[in-house]
Amino acid sequence: MTSRQVAVAVGRSGHAPAVLAAPGRPLLGRPRSVGAAFDVPAFGADPWAWLAAVEAVLRAEPFDVLLATHDHVAALTREPERITAHGTGLAVPPFAALRRVADRAAAASTLTEIGMPQPAGTVVVRSAEELRQVADPPLFVKTLLGSHRVERREQLLRLADELDQGGAFVDGAGVLVQEPAEGPVLSAQAVFEHGRLIAVHAYEHLHGPAVKRSVVVPEVREQVAMLGGHLGWHGGLSLDAVRTARSGPAWLDVRPYLAEPGNAAASGTDLVAALIAVSRGETPASLPWGRADVRTRQAHAGLATAARTGRRRAAHELARIALRATPYRDTTEETLSLRHEPQRIGGSLLLTATLLTAPTRTLARIDAQQATAAMSPATWRRIQAGAPPRVP
Repeated sequence: MTSRQVAVAVGRSGHAPAVLAAPGRPLLGRPRSVGAAFDVPAFGADPWAWLAAVEAVLRAEPFDVLLATHDHVAALTREPERITAHGTGLAVPPFAALRRVADRAAAASTLTEIGMPQPAGTVVVRSAEELRQVADPPLFVKTLLGSHRVERREQLLRLADELDQGGAFVDGAGVLVQEPAEGPVLSAQAVFEHGRLIAVHAYEHLHGPAVKRSVVVPEVREQVAMLGGHLGWHGGLSLDAVRTARSGPAWLDVRPYLAEPGNAAASGTDLVAALIAVSRGETPASLPWGRADVRTRQAHAGLATAARTGRRRAAHELARIALRATPYRDTTEETLSLRHEPQRIGGSLLLTATLLTAPTRTLARIDAQQATAAMSPATWRRIQAGAPPRVP
């Protein structure tokens, strides 16, 4: 979703984007603005093979800027000179700053250090035995790869064993435990230039990942600016929170890249243009808030979420999307607009049909594609260890 939205934004601004991606057809196809696509190895399987392939592309064909749209930023931050040596602009934070937020446990410790609010019961545990002894559920247990909602004590005990066997606590790594917080989920996105906040945007999730509403929350800007300044952040940064009624945002997660900028663009805040400017070494002026109450949708994300609970729910969701019924009323599409990309109608209909008729198989394919770009604990350990010696 992020890669597609960034490519669309780059194309609309008059640039000619190209894409670096693992082999295979994207589920929603590539935007018509994409002029070239280069096959590179899956990042999650071997981050250093991925980076070597990116270098080979830049060596053969120069590009002005490289924008990381997922966990790839970790390898780029570890070895940024392998990109900038080819004259390609890159905006990534110092590796020491990335390590402070790269996994949920590290991010929670950093937020605690600077006094950014988090849900009650936030604690980092570094062994299966510590996890077994935390407070009674309900709880969220969060690892590098995902979040687990725990409702019963026996479920917590089983999860502790599974995480231990999966290597979640290797080399002192930790997992994050938090109590549920009440309120709507809020996401914030920002672009920094060496610790200086250039642009920020926030939206509430009205219907899971499918429907968003832009909001203007001054304390979000203040707290996000505080985090980026504390870390000396450079490039894109995204955070998730629960917007509580009493104490404002309780921060849940930090992602070291610019995630899903479509709602910001619809609200009048061009985060992608700001990131390009910073990547090129410019010093852009700080941008004001965009418009509030701008509603956008990701129809296929809503359909995929519904399909995880069965065909009947997916069919009901499709009807709501088609009729623009609540919660899709008065929304604009932020990821795939068939009006602007009519050549994607066939592929969109095919994906819709497979989500309705074979949801399990289709969702497995979606999850597998997402996993190729995700950073597992083993991938993160390899990146921290540094790149292997390069063969002349």
